[in-house]
Amino acid sequence: MNRRGFFSRIFGSKKIPDVFFFGLQTIIGSYAKDDLRQELHHIISSGSEEESPQEKKRYYKKISSTLLECIPSIEYGFWDYITNSSDAENEFHNWVNEIEASISTEEEEMGEEIDEVHRMSNEKSYVAVTVLFLLEGSERQSQFLSIIENIPEDELFSRESFKKLIDAINYIDFEYCFADASFIIPGNEEDGLSWEDIHSEGWNYLKPIM
Repeated sequence: MNRRGFFSRIFGSKKIPDVFFFGLQTIIGSYAKDDLRQELHHIISSGSEEESPQEKKRYYKKISSTLLECIPSIEYGFWDYITNSSDAENEFHNWVNEIEASISTEEEEMGEEIDEVHRMSNEKSYVAVTVLFLLEGSERQSQFLSIIENIPEDELFSRESFKKLIDAINYIDFEYCFADASFIIPGNEEDGLSWEDIHSEGWNYLKPIM
């Protein structure tokens, strides 16, 4: 995966974008909770494409609540916010396509022996959680937008900012949502990512969360 990370923002403007993209990825130490992988996998695998806006809100509230519990254990992360309509749609699909290509539940990628074709280590130290939204601009998204746009430039990847961004998900109005996606990597409840995995090529866009 290769994130551009150019933050197409609208600082100093009260104009609400017609269409915008928000994506957030967190890399959480599996030591955060004994059953973290299982809990997140259960929540994310329970999602349905046929959910109503109210059901989607409840679904993402479960994810955000679990992530907020893990704030002290988020070691790396990345987020982006794009307000140009065509760029926003393209970025949403880029994230989805790249993450779907990286997810695997095949047994050979879960083995106790290191297989450098698939994995660089058999350690299971981290889990990656990603949420993506392509949203229609609306006054009813104003509280969500306000939180995002008031993250200080010098604190884009601070722990406190990630806490605010995760909490902001609860203010999304899913009546005005074109598309959304959520992922847990690895894509099964038993495996995890190693330090070597998240420092390998393809993950170099990640930022340390301090």
